Amino acid sequence: MKTKTRFKQSPLALALLATLASPVWAEEDHAHTHNESNETQQHARQPAPDGNADHDSHGHGDAAKDTHEEEAVLELTADQQAMLNLQVITLQPQTNATQTLTVPAEIISNQYRTWVVPVRIDSQVQSRSATLGQHLKKGEPIATLFSPAMAQLQSDLQVAADAWRRVNNLGRRTVGNQRYLDAQGQYQSLRARAKGYGLDDDAIAAIEAGKSEKGVYTLTAPDDGLVLEDAFQQGQWLTAGSALVTLVDESELWAEAALPPTPGLQIATGTPARVIVGDTTVDGQVIQSGHRLNPVTRTLAVRVAIPNAGHLLHPGMFADVALSLAAPENALTVPEEALTRGSDGDWQLFVEEEPGHYQPVEIQLNGQLANRRIVTGIEPGTRVVTRGAFFLASEMAKSGFDIHNH
Repeated sequence: MKTKTRFKQSPLALALLATLASPVWAEEDHAHTHNESNETQQHARQPAPDGNADHDSHGHGDAAKDTHEEEAVLELTADQQAMLNLQVITLQPQTNATQTLTVPAEIISNQYRTWVVPVRIDSQVQSRSATLGQHLKKGEPIATLFSPAMAQLQSDLQVAADAWRRVNNLGRRTVGNQRYLDAQGQYQSLRARAKGYGLDDDAIAAIEAGKSEKGVYTLTAPDDGLVLEDAFQQGQWLTAGSALVTLVDESELWAEAALPPTPGLQIATGTPARVIVGDTTVDGQVIQSGHRLNPVTRTLAVRVAIPNAGHLLHPGMFADVALSLAAPENALTVPEEALTRGSDGDWQLFVEEEPGHYQPVEIQLNGQLANRRIVTGIEPGTRVVTRGAFFLASEMAKSGFDIHNH
């Protein structure tokens, strides 16, 4: 059998109400509370039948105190409810709703729109044409280099191009099938090597026409992009494979979000997402969801593709990503103002048992739905306090303090 303890407002709380109410109402309620407090104190001082001075104020022994649950209920008159402007709502299940999960993220380059432009053969940098942070168009020069290996390739390609033109003009029947195939194969092989060294069609055409400076060549941008990194100086010797510059197309970036390892949490590709950087908000969508936790941060990576018109965002910025997810079926939601903390720090709602009677009930938070929070641990149809819940929590804390310090 439960023991229900009902708390009236303490004199301190009534003093607060008195500042809002008329003097007559405040006087009457204060007198009523004062009399009830005296009666409660006299009852608490009565000795227990066994002479134990520690017997509780309700006449129960320690065993009963440990085995019975005490329910604290606040009582307010109709005038008090109106003065506090209490508002109560009935919890109704939400159907086909979406919830918002907000997690930290970092803006990074779109790896599918990033190019590393390397030096393909040992070369010396003669001059640079591109600078860090510069936006390059496809085909614009990055740097001019010199390489003995390029000089040899240019000579061989020029000779092979001349031989192939002669053989091709004479025709296969005149020169013979084998000579025709040899000339064609030699020319195509050297041309492919020039492509592999990073030369574009215009540079190869200049070599074949004998208009190029031996050993000197220029590397150009493979596509439109921003020079994000450069790692060379003029006069520097670079070995084959060294990165000259890194280009990134910033018209679309990625936001890499870190999700907590929640069992059952699945973020589908195409999930709408909103990326927030300061006062800037950009809409995007999930393009990739990781399936393995980061061994250091113990989080799950989710990538969101975001347009970057006007280049407002840049790699390295920190952001928040708000993911729109399907809410649990028949989710119960409450506004933020309805939530308070109990004496043990757990979240609670104040339930209206009947008009004027309010009892705290512990609940659990299970996500956010627009500007409301999803709660579990409470039944649909329950009437809960929204506006005024903070006052009730404060009054409950004061009442609990008074009870345990008689």
